Amino acid sequence: MTPYSLKVTKREAVGTGKLNALRAQNIVPGVIYGCAVEGNVNVQASVADVRTLLNAAPSDFVLVNLDLDGTTVLAMVKDVQRNFLTDAVTHIDFCAVTPDTVVKTRVPVKLTGTPVGLAMGGVVHQIVHEMPVKCAVKDIPAAIVADISGVKYQESLRLSQVEMPANVTTPFNGTVVLASVIKP
Repeated sequence: MTPYSLKVTKREAVGTGKLNALRAQNIVPGVIYGCAVEGNVNVQASVADVRTLLNAAPSDFVLVNLDLDGTTVLAMVKDVQRNFLTDAVTHIDFCAVTPDTVVKTRVPVKLTGTPVGLAMGGVVHQIVHEMPVKCAVKDIPAAIVADISGVKYQESLRLSQVEMPANVTTPFNGTVVLASVIKP
């Protein structure tokens, strides 16, 4: 997976009142922690940059090159807190990693091809849209690609029929149904 980029700066403000004042200025507070940084680093980024990052990414679990005051830190978005009414991002957590760090994350499942069952009047019903995976950061796939071409009417595509990327494992077993061609 190619990392996205985000410019962040260190922040001194802590506490609810000061963080709410930052949010009023269209700034999202955040924190960087993990094995690749010393201690926790409080950071902030513009709302527009964070929104652009999260809209461009296939899921909230994304690899990011953070430009921290001129220093590049490889990190994963670990948690995104949102306002429950407006869905605006109120806080973002980053876990600093190295390319060889083994992580558990989620990646999207992308269906390709046209199933045989469509010609028989069926419709594709995708059941699994995101799949948990475990792998090194450098091996995180952009998506799990599943070819649904051979699926007939009233049949399913199971995980055992999909070739997983190298060095990537999932806790799902091979009987998990990813998609089906069903009656409309």
